[in-house]
Amino acid sequence: MAKPLTVMPSPSPWQAWVGEYLDEKRASGVSRHTTGIYGYALQDVLLPYCAAHKVSAPTELNPAHLNALVSGLLDGTGSRSGRPLAKQSVDTYARTINGFLGWLGKRGEATSARAQRPRLPHRVLEVLSREEVTRLEDAAQNERDKLIIRVLADTGLRLSELLGLVPADIRQEPGRRWYLKVRGKGEKERLVPIAPGLAGRLDRYVKRTRRPSAYPNLFLGNRRGRGTTEYEPLTKSGAEQLIRDLGLDVLGRRVYPHLFRHSFITWCALRGMRETDVAKIVGHSGLRMIHEVYEHLTVSDTHDALMRAFIAEDRRG
Repeated sequence: MAKPLTVMPSPSPWQAWVGEYLDEKRASGVSRHTTGIYGYALQDVLLPYCAAHKVSAPTELNPAHLNALVSGLLDGTGSRSGRPLAKQSVDTYARTINGFLGWLGKRGEATSARAQRPRLPHRVLEVLSREEVTRLEDAAQNERDKLIIRVLADTGLRLSELLGLVPADIRQEPGRRWYLKVRGKGEKERLVPIAPGLAGRLDRYVKRTRRPSAYPNLFLGNRRGRGTTEYEPLTKSGAEQLIRDLGLDVLGRRVYPHLFRHSFITWCALRGMRETDVAKIVGHSGLRMIHEVYEHLTVSDTHDALMRAFIAEDRRG
């Protein structure tokens, strides 16, 4: 007797839309980590809520639904663990859901409902002063370590971007302008300006360092590869430990690679640089992250920046 055919349930329209949305994000170069966050917010937060409340289409989703979803995450009644989630986590989920709903709207699945994001406490961003950066650089044991500190501080590169540099990325363009060719998120390339003095130091470091044939990376580690005398590329954990140890020894506090990025953006702001220019240098496609870093500037900071602008204007006049 033949076995009856098993009819598999077809995926709901929500699942199909979420899958297409995530595929589009991956194709656009969004990192695996970020895509994973998007996937959790939509597949493990939004879709179970819609299924439980029989919301079968975006047009059926209203502000009351989304407000209840956010409230449940905050008080624990709607979280998988049954425990309240941190406001920062709920804010991330709400932003992701809103972005997805906006994407649906552009595809004709119109819905005006948006999740109300929780009010987050104002965060005072920690930064390094230029004097502290110099102290860290001076205390570094060798030129490689000194250059790592200086490049992070003077370019705002992400650590992954720094570790991905090769000697050929030190480039001189017309007009004797020096740049680093950087491969950022989604393999997007950009040219980051550097001072001639730093370019010269990097060039001398390359010429004085024995370059392994197997590893083209600019910054090498202290470990040799298995079965070879050549040094392997510097690892993420190795760079983090180097910076952490220097911070504790020199400044007596925790220092991490991304702190240099925040500090660089702050330094640019205090010198009156345009936000759009800063965003291009650090590889942000929008200004939201730049605004978040700028928020910690004090009233005296903004006053001093404006006064410098007035002085520059007077000199031109």
